[in-house]
Formats: sequence, structure tokens, C-alpha cells
Amino acid sequence: MKKFFKSDDGMYLILIGIMLIWGLLFMPVLCKAQNVQQQGNTFVAIKSQKTKQQGQETKTVYTYQDSKGKVYSIYLSASGKAFIKKVSQKTGKEYKQYLPEVGRKINPEAYKEK
Repeated sequence: MKKFFKSDDGMYLILIGIMLIWGLLFMPVLCKAQNVQQQGNTFVAIKSQKTKQQGQETKTVYTYQDSKGKVYSIYLSASGKAFIKKVSQKTGKEYKQYLPEVGRKINPEAYKEK
């Protein structure tokens, strides 16, 4: 009876096995769905949306006064957490300062432990 694989074929089988494993590992990365929208005769790629719901903030009727006397409007994030918008003195960029104590009074459901 003839041998199906020669002694040199063992190395090729190992190489093929490694290539198959690498292919299976990287397939999810390579098979990413594209978000495309048609505008007339042009197809425009749309950036993928993150899991965070950015920009889904709601301004409340409440205000917050800091220790220096400055008054800020209070916002609720998409998850219902309370925050104010401040501007950094160093960079001049706007950032959010979350206020858990205030948030528990405004929207206690958002602060319940799951």
C-alpha cells in the first residue's frame, strides 16, 4: 500500500494548519461591514457609530453654583447621569464635570446599582 503523505509533506501540513488558524483569527477584522449611503450617483462612506450615544444630552431646568460663585446649567447624559460643562483654563477646551450627588437627587433611577 502506498503512503498517502510523504515524509516531506508533514511540514506542508503544519504550514497549512497555521495559515488556516491565522485566517480564522483575522476573518472578523477583514469582514467588517461598510456603512454606505447613496447620494445621487455618489456613494458616501459613513463613519461607524460608537456604542456611546454622544450628543444625547438633555439640558435640565436646574443650575449648579460652584465654590467660586459661578453658575452652570445642569445636563443629563444619555445614561441619565448629571453633569455640567466647564472650560479648561489651560487649554480652553470644554469638558464635562459629573455631579453624582446632584444626579441622585435629580434622576435617582440612573444611579441605582444593577
